[in-house]
Amino acid sequence: MSIEEKKKYWLASTHKGMRTQGEAFGDEYSEFSKEWHDFATAHEPDFDEIFDYVTKNLGFEFDWEEYNKRIKK
Repeated sequence: MSIEEKKKYWLASTHKGMRTQGEAFGDEYSEFSKEWHDFATAHEPDFDEIFDYVTKNLGFEFDWEEYNKRIKK
């Protein structure tokens, strides 16, 4: 899969996941955790570039402070 295809995939997946978590639990950021981040970075060498693209294209302002709290636990 090309980097552009990965960006599109991650954007759709992240948007859907955050929306689902928000509707189900009232917490859009509950899908993010240290374990999730460790897995993602271990399996996707371009994670930082892809996730930067994702957060800039979600259609709403991404809360980096909340995200960073979740992935550091």
